[in-house]
Amino acid sequence: MNVLQVVKLPFSFRDGWNEVSAVHPSVWKTLLLIVAPFSLIPPLMLLYAGNHHAASYLIDAAPARWQTAAELFLIAELLTVPLMGLVIQARAHKRGGTLAFKDAFLLAALSAVPMWLSALALASSEPWVVAGAALFGLFVAANMLYHGSFRILKMSNPLEAQELSYQVFSVGALAWVMLCSLVAIPLIA
Repeated sequence: MNVLQVVKLPFSFRDGWNEVSAVHPSVWKTLLLIVAPFSLIPPLMLLYAGNHHAASYLIDAAPARWQTAAELFLIAELLTVPLMGLVIQARAHKRGGTLAFKDAFLLAALSAVPMWLSALALASSEPWVVAGAALFGLFVAANMLYHGSFRILKMSNPLEAQELSYQVFSVGALAWVMLCSLVAIPLIA
């Protein structure tokens, strides 16, 4: 799969998804090639932001607290992806489809990539840049989930994919709020 196809994933039902749906990687392969490397970005960027421009975020916390926040965030991320895979699988079964966990896990992992990449905005000392990147990451993740659900679940009606992705994304958005809370609690406590 080339970079152009990856960029098209959030905006197309076919481009890139044909390759993704044909691969069926194991859970371990998805974990090692997608989840592990990309889930390191937010904790590392939290540490960077804490060491270089914490005052921009009006947080006066010791470096040890930033490290605790980063560690908690990483653990929570690694737990959230399989949980979201289970949610996707459960919603697929509820609508009468069958979906292997490895495919649900792959969809959960791919949908999380834009949110992980949005953490790169923590390199900026401007809170509005970080907030904008986070919102853009959520938007792209929702589109990835929508288009990926349609293709990976082999749906024939885009409205079914929209319904499923809304249900799953609402759970994912709640999980994202809890992840952000895990960052905030050690820093403000």
